[in-house]
Amino acid sequence: MTALADPDTALAAFAGERARLRALAYRLLGSVAEAEDTLQDAWLRWSAVAPGSVGSAPAFLTTLVTRLALDRLRSAQVARERYYGLWLPEPEVAAWADGADEGPECESVPIAMLLLLERLAPDQRVVFVLREAMDLDYTEIAAILGKSVEACRQIMRRARNRLNEPSESRADADAGRRLADAFAEASARRDYAAIVALLSNDAQWLSDGGGMVRTAVNPLFGAERIARFLLGVQRKRGVGFGFVQVRVNGGPGLLAELGGSFRSVLAFDIADGRIRRIYQIANPQKLKHVAGFGETGVQ
Repeated sequence: MTALADPDTALAAFAGERARLRALAYRLLGSVAEAEDTLQDAWLRWSAVAPGSVGSAPAFLTTLVTRLALDRLRSAQVARERYYGLWLPEPEVAAWADGADEGPECESVPIAMLLLLERLAPDQRVVFVLREAMDLDYTEIAAILGKSVEACRQIMRRARNRLNEPSESRADADAGRRLADAFAEASARRDYAAIVALLSNDAQWLSDGGGMVRTAVNPLFGAERIARFLLGVQRKRGVGFGFVQVRVNGGPGLLAELGGSFRSVLAFDIADGRIRRIYQIANPQKLKHVAGFGETGVQ
């Protein structure tokens, strides 16, 4: 039995689980801001729990955060159906630590996986994340959702059928950083041939401006088209790109500036030594938590 005799005990119990709970909320919601809001709601409810009434703090908090996130996910599904252009998850951005591949950011879920999870109904997403990411058994999942074990197994089977696209292995971190750096240099010096050489022939550029900033509303396909787009943006606006290397959702990424103004976050999928997909998150509502990056050190 977890005793919550005083606020300090409750805070310590919550703090000890916070990183895990945040990872759970982010995987369920695909939004940094929504994940943080969910944790805030969970803390308010947790702090009001009667002393001595909780058998296991981790289990109670997992159930609480899951149910709060599920409510938000159901509401978000309607909003995303009305979203202008392509919807991309909010990026988790961190600085690259010299020689370090450890830390919470390395446990982040790739943008590509979050987009795959968007195929799932809310209940399917919850069961899939709890089983695959949080490693809970079906008895625990059933208790969280108030469903039978067999019902949860059926939901999981349907989720796996929806996610029929094979998962992509994450590229070596150093190789990914080198490709991102080479892409930044080629784009900044407007080197068409170099950009094309770094991209797969079937490369994709996916932009999310949310209707608030100018971006490519429709996906761009092909290395040459993407290169022309990058050069065209700089030519038409009469300013050049600047970039800062960062880690985005655990993988290679860039903070992109245009004319000295921070405009977007770029994340990369790497396959066979080339850039296969570029995600541009430019909606300012999704960048509030990373707006401090890029103020100095722009190349």
